[in-house]
Amino acid sequence: MALYFQSSVGINIESSRVSLVHLKRSFKGLCLAAHAIYPLEKDDPVEKTAETKKSINEFLKKQGISSADIFLGIRRDLTMLRYIELPLAVKENLRTTLQYEMEKYIPLPVGDIYFDCQILAEDKEANKLKVLLIGVKKEFIDQYLDNENRIVTGISGIEINSTALVNYFSCKTGAPNGDTYAIVCLGKEHLEMGLVKKKVLNYSRHVKIDKNTGSLQSLVLEEIELLRKTLGPEQVRLEVVLCGPGADNVVELLKEREDIGIRPFELSGTGIPSDILAPAYGLALKGIQKAPMGINLLPAGLRKKVSKVGYYAMFVLAGLLILSILAWGGGNLLRQKRVSDKLDSEIKQLGAEVEEINRTQARIKELENKIDAINTLYRRHVPALSVLRDLSKDIPEGAWLDRITITDKGGDIEGHADSASALIPLLAASPLLKDVAFLSPITKSKDGKEKFRIGFKVR
Repeated sequence: MALYFQSSVGINIESSRVSLVHLKRSFKGLCLAAHAIYPLEKDDPVEKTAETKKSINEFLKKQGISSADIFLGIRRDLTMLRYIELPLAVKENLRTTLQYEMEKYIPLPVGDIYFDCQILAEDKEANKLKVLLIGVKKEFIDQYLDNENRIVTGISGIEINSTALVNYFSCKTGAPNGDTYAIVCLGKEHLEMGLVKKKVLNYSRHVKIDKNTGSLQSLVLEEIELLRKTLGPEQVRLEVVLCGPGADNVVELLKEREDIGIRPFELSGTGIPSDILAPAYGLALKGIQKAPMGINLLPAGLRKKVSKVGYYAMFVLAGLLILSILAWGGGNLLRQKRVSDKLDSEIKQLGAEVEEINRTQARIKELENKIDAINTLYRRHVPALSVLRDLSKDIPEGAWLDRITITDKGGDIEGHADSASALIPLLAASPLLKDVAFLSPITKSKDGKEKFRIGFKVR
């Protein structure tokens, strides 16, 4: 019930403006409470940040917003975005694995960045995960967290405007049909391409527009063809949504292509007057309902604590409801209580019989377990020598084992390796082993080796 009273503000920060959307949910549904667009005129980065925070606080004060969740959207070009494939076995320890191997994907010390990741797809046949990894320098986030002219209500989350726009389309009734479509955003100085597949961002590219190197139309067509290569030949027709101030310059060109379908940027049902506010709307949705793109670059310890206002309202309404029921149906409740007391008395009389039945069932279960154990001893054994032979064959150079344990149910190994995550697919390929997975997080020893503990079962 608390969700009916949620209030959320989405704030999309661009180089020349900041867009804000305030959403509320009540018994009548989701509604647009307020929106605004503030131009940013300062050129100096420090002055521009101060101007941005001043505009945000002005909007919050004007609308009387004090307890809403606040979600910020930053520019795509401020972040480093990577699509990577990892073994399926690292799923449970994904963040820990990425933290140890971060410099493989983002060329910065892990202590200098904030990052978040999201699993986009799982391929169990290939034993692979497709993961979206986004990193950002801490300085781009910390500037909105310092105490000088800080955002008064605190911040619940930060992501890029690209993922916010995907949430706008994925959560909106009347979004582009089909599981796959492209979003083309044309700014004055940049072109941004995104591919949405099954409601998540499966491709993203940010390109600066150089007016001296060619026409905007040819650049758009070139980037669309590059995007098409990720889809494969089976995608005959690509649905495209255009947005941004430069969209009108390429609409007619794309309409001439039979393999491209232009979808209008749908605003109906939202209340916002312009597609400029769409990313801010998608950001605000994060505080109202579950969104397909769950990226949050703000570390958990720096996020605003969850507001309790909705829960308090829920308890107040529940109390009023209970009082109303008692006042209206007191007599009926008393009659139900007498029936309940009678049933309790009968249940108590049957309690002794139920306890005896439970004891009998427990004894039967104990005997069944003993029989199963005896049968197991007769018909099963673990081929320990075969397992050891396969382990010695599969463990690569540069890795060694400190301990091996083999039981009737399987076993586990501990040791050191240059890359512990690379051992999982090697062991899983063995005809004797199955269900190979890490039993504990990977740690690093003083000599730089990765210490691991891997469990398995014997086929």
